[in-house]
Amino acid sequence: MDRVVGGRRHSVAALALPALLLAAASPLGAQSSPARYSIVELGGVPQRLNNAGQIAGWVYVGADAHAAIYSGGSWLDLGVPAGDQLSALYGINNAGAVVGFSFASLANGTDNRWQAIWAPAGATAVQPLSVLAPDSFNYAINDSGTIVGCLNRYDDNYPDPHRAFVYANGSVLDLHTLVTTPPGPGDYDFSCAFDVNKDGVVVGEFQLSGNPTRGFVYRNGTVTRLGQGTSYLTTAKAISSTGKVVGSGRLAGFSADHALAFDVATGAYASLGLEATGAYDSHANDVNTNGDAVGMMFLNVGEHAFLSSAGHAFDLNDLIPAGSGWVLQEAFSINDGEQIVGRGYLSSSPTITRYFLMQPSSSIADLIAQVRALQAQGRLGRGNANGLVAELTVAYKHLSGGCSRLAVLELEIFVHQVDVLIRAHRLSSTAGQSLIDGANLLIDSLTATSAPAAKAVKHASVPKAPQR
Repeated sequence: MDRVVGGRRHSVAALALPALLLAAASPLGAQSSPARYSIVELGGVPQRLNNAGQIAGWVYVGADAHAAIYSGGSWLDLGVPAGDQLSALYGINNAGAVVGFSFASLANGTDNRWQAIWAPAGATAVQPLSVLAPDSFNYAINDSGTIVGCLNRYDDNYPDPHRAFVYANGSVLDLHTLVTTPPGPGDYDFSCAFDVNKDGVVVGEFQLSGNPTRGFVYRNGTVTRLGQGTSYLTTAKAISSTGKVVGSGRLAGFSADHALAFDVATGAYASLGLEATGAYDSHANDVNTNGDAVGMMFLNVGEHAFLSSAGHAFDLNDLIPAGSGWVLQEAFSINDGEQIVGRGYLSSSPTITRYFLMQPSSSIADLIAQVRALQAQGRLGRGNANGLVAELTVAYKHLSGGCSRLAVLELEIFVHQVDVLIRAHRLSSTAGQSLIDGANLLIDSLTATSAPAAKAVKHASVPKAPQR
C-alpha cells in the first residue's frame, strides 16, 4: 500500500526496539549498514544498562564518587555507606536492583577496604552486603537476584586477592576452587566473575600460577575453561540470556587478541569481526539478547568504540550524526533496546573524558513517548492516546514473537488511526505527521528485511490501512 514517508527513505534490516520494552530482533541482522543513533552526554559515569533504559554507574560529589542510577534523564545519587569514602555501581538488573562496591582508607593509613554493596529496586541508598565481608567486589546481578563478583583473601600472597563467587538465596558459593587448581608453595592464582545471565550461568576470568589469563564459564555446578588449543578467550566479560559469551581472545591464525564470542550450548568460538576492520587489537564488554556486542578496538588513529552484529563490526563513530564533535572511544554496555553507553571526548576538548548515551534514531519507544507527550500537553485526549499506544504495544508483541508481517500491519493501522484523528481535528496535522513519519520509518525498516519495500508515494492525506 502507499504510505506517507517524510524526508529521505531509510532502509535498515530491522527496527531498534524500545528501551522500556524487551526486544526480540536485532537492529542490524544481515545488512550492509545499521541504523543511525542520536547521542547525548551523561553527567555521570555509566557502566551497565538494563532493558528499561536505567544505567548503573556513579556521579562525582566534589572529588568523591557516589553510586548512582540514571533514569528518565537524570542521575539519582545513592550515596556512600557510613564510614566509606566513595562508592560505585557496576551491575543492574531489569527491575532496577544494583550492585557494586565502596572504598575506605583505614585509619592507620596502611590498608584499604573494598566492600561489596547493593540496593534493591526503588531504593534511595546503597547498603553493604555484609555476607561477603571483609573485602569484596560485586559486578553483576540477574533478574533473580543472583550476584557475582570476587572476594579478597588476605591470607594469600599478592597477586592472589581475587576469588570468584556466586551469591544466591543467602548463600555464597566460592567458585575459585572449581576454576583453579590447588597452588603449590610459592604459587599464586586468582579468579573473578563478571556477569551472570537469567539462567544463572556465570562468566569471568582466572589465572593459574605461571600461566596466562583465560576466561571461564560456570554452569550447573561445572566450570568450563575457555582456553583449549589455538582458540581461547583471555577474558569473558559478559553473557547474554541465550548463552552467548563475549570478551577477547584468539582464534587459529590470529596474531593479536580480538573481540570473540563463545557459545555455551555448542562450545563454539567465533569472531565478532574486528580483525577485518583494520583494528590491531579489540575487546568486547557487553552483549544483548540479540547477540549484538559492543566494546573497543585499537586503530592507527586511536581507540574507537564498536558495535558488532552477525559477525560484522561497525565503528560507532560512523553511526552518529556528522558534525556532532564526538569521538567515541569505548562502548561499555548495550541493552535489548539497542541503547549504548560508553566514553569518549569532544574534538573541541580532547583531553577531557566524557560519557555518552546513544539512542536508536527511531523506535516504538519513540512513538509511545511522543503520544504520551501529546497527551500530557493536552493536545491529544486520554482515550485516543491509549488507543494509539495499544496499537503500538500489539505491534511490539508481534515483533517479539517473530512475526514482522503482523507488526507491520499494526503499525499501518496506527498510521490510519492518526490520520483519522487529524481529519477529525482531534490532533494537529503537524503533530500527527510526526507520528506518521516515525511509524513509516519503522515500517520501512521491517519490510526491508524480507522483501523489497513498496515505492513510497507522498499524498496530501494518509490512505486507509487494510482492516483486520
